[in-house]
Amino acid sequence: MSKTGSRLSLRARLLIIALATLIVGTLAIDFTTVTALRSFLVARVDSQLTTDIPLAARELLHSSVYGNSSFSGLVSLPQGSYGELIFSNGTSIVGQFSNSVSEPPPNVATGKAGDQRVDIPVGHPITIELPKTSYAYRVLAARDPSLGATMILSIPLTSVESTLQRLELAEFFVSLGVVLALGLAGAFSIRIGLKPLERMRAQARDITAGDSMARVDDEGPQEIASLAGTLNTMLERLQEAYNNSQSSQTRLRQFIADVSHELRTPLTSIKGYAELYLDGALDPTTDTPLAMERIQSEASRMAALIEDLLLLARMDENRPLSLAPIDLSALARAAVMDATAVEPERKIDLITPAEALVLGDQHRLTQVITNLLSNVRTHTPATATVTVRIEILPKDAKPPAGAHTARGISDLFGSTDETIALLEWDAIVRLTVCDSGPGLDSQQLERVFERFYRSDESRSRARGGAGLGLSLVAAITHAHGGNAWVTSAGLGRGSCFGIDLPMLEMDTGDVNPAPSVPALVTESTGRFAVPWRMPSRRERHAKPE
Repeated sequence: MSKTGSRLSLRARLLIIALATLIVGTLAIDFTTVTALRSFLVARVDSQLTTDIPLAARELLHSSVYGNSSFSGLVSLPQGSYGELIFSNGTSIVGQFSNSVSEPPPNVATGKAGDQRVDIPVGHPITIELPKTSYAYRVLAARDPSLGATMILSIPLTSVESTLQRLELAEFFVSLGVVLALGLAGAFSIRIGLKPLERMRAQARDITAGDSMARVDDEGPQEIASLAGTLNTMLERLQEAYNNSQSSQTRLRQFIADVSHELRTPLTSIKGYAELYLDGALDPTTDTPLAMERIQSEASRMAALIEDLLLLARMDENRPLSLAPIDLSALARAAVMDATAVEPERKIDLITPAEALVLGDQHRLTQVITNLLSNVRTHTPATATVTVRIEILPKDAKPPAGAHTARGISDLFGSTDETIALLEWDAIVRLTVCDSGPGLDSQQLERVFERFYRSDESRSRARGGAGLGLSLVAAITHAHGGNAWVTSAGLGRGSCFGIDLPMLEMDTGDVNPAPSVPALVTESTGRFAVPWRMPSRRERHAKPE
C-alpha cells in the first residue's frame, strides 16, 4: 500500500482526498436528511394516533353494534389501519379502518407480531415490524375510562417508507451528479493550480541537465512563489559557493605552479654547486666560500616558500588564540621601528594615542601590522610616504566611504574567538596604514583579501609572496572580532588598509608589556627620536603638584 501510494502523483493524491471528502460529506448530508425526514413523518403518525385513538374506539364500538361494515365516519385513518378494543372482562373488538383489506393486522390482543411477542406500553407509541414481510406498524395503546376498556390503534408506515425510498433514490442520483461534477471541476482546478509546480519541475530538470544559470519561475500563488523564491536563493548560494570553489581551485593551482617554479630554481642552483664541490671543480680559497654563500641564500629562499605552504595548511585549521590585554599602540610603534630599520630611506609617520587596549593574541596582532607594512614595502617605491594611524572611534563607526571589506573569510582560526565573542564594548580601535604608492584599481580592491591573490601576476618573489599576507590580515582580524578593509582613490593615488578591533576597557596594570622599544619614529620626520616609555593610566590622570 505504501509503495502504491508513493507512486501516486501529487495531483492524484489531491484529487483522491478531495473526492473522498466530497463523498463523505455527501453521504453525511443524505443520511442526515433521511433521518430527519423519517423522524418528522413518524412524529406526524404519532400525532395522528394520539388524536384519533378515542374516536377509533367509538368507531369500533359502533361497528360492533351495527355491523363490521358500518362505520360512523368519525375518524379517517390511512389504508391498512387496524384497531382493537379490549374490555376488562377479556373480550375484545377488532376492526380495520379501511374498505380494502391489505394484510392481516398484528395480533395486538395477545401482544404478538407474527411469532414475536411484543410488549405494548400504554401511552407510548412503538413500531412493530412483521417478520417475513416488509410491513411495519406504528402502534399506540390508551385506556378509555368512559368505556372501561383499552384501545390499541395501529397505523401502517407504508406511506412513510415509500416517501423515504423516493427521497433516497433522488438523493442517490443527485449526489452522484454532484460528486461527478465537482470531481471534474476539482481535477481541472488542481491541474491549473499545479501548473506552476509543473513549470518548476521542468526548470529543475534544466538545472540538473547543466544549465546552472537557470532559475525557477516565481509566478503563481503566494505559497508557490515563496517556495520558488527560497529555491532561487538556495541556487544563488550554491552557484556562488561553486564559483568560489572554482576560483579557489584556480588560485591554488596558480600557487602550486608558482611554488614549483620557484623551488626548482634554488634546488637547481644548490644541486649544481654541490656537484661542482664534489667534483673538485671549486677553488677552496675563492670559489668554495662563494658557493656556500649562494647555497645559503637559495636555502633561505626555499624556507620562505615552505613557510608560506605551512601558513596555507593552517588556514583550514582551528587554532586557539593566546588572549591577553594588548596595547595596540605599543605594537604599532615597535612595527614602525622595525620597518624603518629595514628601509631607512622611507618616510613613515606614526599617529597614535598613548594607549589603545584590545583583547588579543600579541603574536598574531604583531603579524597583522607587520604584514601591512611589508605589503607597503613590497608594492610601493621607497619614495612613497607611509602613515600609520591608530584612533579610538565609537562602536558603530563604519569604514570610510568606498572602502571594500574582507568578505567570505574562512580564517586561520575558523571563526571569531569564543571569549572575544562574549565581550561587550563601547568603542573600537582603528589602525590604518596609508601610502602614496601606485594605488589599486576596482578589480584589485575586490580581490585584495583573497587567498593566493597577487596584484602582480609575475612569478618572481621579488615583487611579492604567494598572496597570503593580506588574507592573513583579514583572517586574524576576523578571529579577534574585528573587520579588515581597504580603500583607494584609484591608480597612482595611493591606498589605505585598515583594521577595526573591539576596544578593551581595563586598568593598565593588567596589560601585557609591550616589546622593548628603545627609540620611536616621530610623526613628521620619520627618524628615530629619544627613548619613550608608555605612561600608566595613574600617571596620565595624576594631578600636577
